Amino acid sequence: MPPFVSHPSRDVKVSGFHRLCRAYGRLLHACGLIAAISTFAMLVLVVANVIGRYLFNAPITGAFEITESLLVVVIMLGLALTQYHDGHIRVTILTRRMPLSWARLAKIWALILGAAFFAWCAYASWKFAYESYSFNEQEWGTITFPLYPFKFVVFLGVVLLAIQFVLDAINAISKPPSADQPAAVENI
Repeated sequence: MPPFVSHPSRDVKVSGFHRLCRAYGRLLHACGLIAAISTFAMLVLVVANVIGRYLFNAPITGAFEITESLLVVVIMLGLALTQYHDGHIRVTILTRRMPLSWARLAKIWALILGAAFFAWCAYASWKFAYESYSFNEQEWGTITFPLYPFKFVVFLGVVLLAIQFVLDAINAISKPPSADQPAAVENI
């Protein structure tokens, strides 16, 4: 569970913001489940394709194209969930040497910049997906299918990520400075 979402049985009073974050977390977990199911479908498809190719000399038609498209679902629907769980890679070479108040300020700015960047990505990916939909862009390979649904998944993924950055920034701003814990210094 993310650091700002505590267990309800331990809370005396849960704020509306924390309830919103938990509800949003449930949405992200649903997206994560879709990504996990897509990963499993890719696994089954690749294994079936290999077995079909080598044992029966009959590969599954379109396995590459389907796997390629499902990879978009896996990656894009998992990004915001990873941010929700604070799981993205972080470089702390500067912030771990800063005073706590400066490190907190750097974190807040990074979250705000992340939200702005992914909001811009959402705007750009919406235009890209809508354009693809407007002329019914197709994948042409061993099978033919529309590409625009997967481009809308890219849009959805970056929108969810931008929202998560906004929620994280609000949480970081609303925390008292003493609530921030210094980053663990690891010997690498």
